[in-house]
Amino acid sequence: MARSMEAINRKRAYPLERAHYLLLLRLADGPRSIGSLATGLALDDSTVTRQVAAMEKAGLVKRHTNPADRRSALIEPTPEGSARAQGMRNLRLARIAALFASWEEADRAALANLLARVNRQLAETLAGMDEGESDTAADC
Repeated sequence: MARSMEAINRKRAYPLERAHYLLLLRLADGPRSIGSLATGLALDDSTVTRQVAAMEKAGLVKRHTNPADRRSALIEPTPEGSARAQGMRNLRLARIAALFASWEEADRAALANLLARVNRQLAETLAGMDEGESDTAADC
């Protein structure tokens, strides 16, 4: 499934790089620090720093001094970044709707519920691993 989804993604044109889109989604609720973004996406701070620099150069985000810690910055989307993220979200939702248009509503609802459950389980597993819990066979 993951390989098929990646292959489809490579064959489609999107208005943003995937990494930029995911970061902009995290910023939709307000400015965040690099550390907060990295934690939320389970990435290294240096990876997020590089992506934010590229996004800043492209006019998608801007940095502000963090009033709580003047040594760090808060990242927020520009109007252009927000608009492009919303455009990509709309495009992705339309493509998902088209993909599952032939499914019965009950089947689409069941899939949505199960995917939400999978996502919760994966988040719990990752949180446990971050807290130092031992790796078990049930952890994927």
